[in-house]
Amino acid sequence: MKKILLVATIGLAAAACQVPEGGPDVSAIFEANCVTVRAVLSDFQNEVADYSHYSDDFISAQTSMNPSGDSTNLEEFKANRPNWWAKYDAELLTELRLLPGVNPQTNEVDGSVRYYGQWKVTKSSTDSTEATSVVIPLYSSFDFDADGKLLYQQNYGDFTAALTALNE
Repeated sequence: MKKILLVATIGLAAAACQVPEGGPDVSAIFEANCVTVRAVLSDFQNEVADYSHYSDDFISAQTSMNPSGDSTNLEEFKANRPNWWAKYDAELLTELRLLPGVNPQTNEVDGSVRYYGQWKVTKSSTDSTEATSVVIPLYSSFDFDADGKLLYQQNYGDFTAALTALNE
């Protein structure tokens, strides 16, 4: 009986330690993609218009920030950023802790990157108004192409309430 339990335990341990579908390089891919996400978020906070981390096929998923209802492609994304920066300043308040994402079909780690954070968004003061700020809890996900370029980005947070509060 002890031998059967030993063999079963070893078998279960071996099955639990299988390399994920992405192969042994998925961890290295994730780490490289984390470097990209850190750079993209730093560029956003510092209002740096460097789009070298983005794929030509980049899509930002539709959110309430895009009232047209369509996703935003790279050219639209580039055109919208200066408008955002002219009105608002953004600061990530929470420590950036990046998490691995999974392929939705296989549930295997795939090199994509996720994070939860709180962003402080401030509308600058003018001659007639004071500066106002809101904090937006946000969940973001980033998917990458085979070359490590940002392919797909999604941000989930209550942008409608936040921007309404800032623009009243």
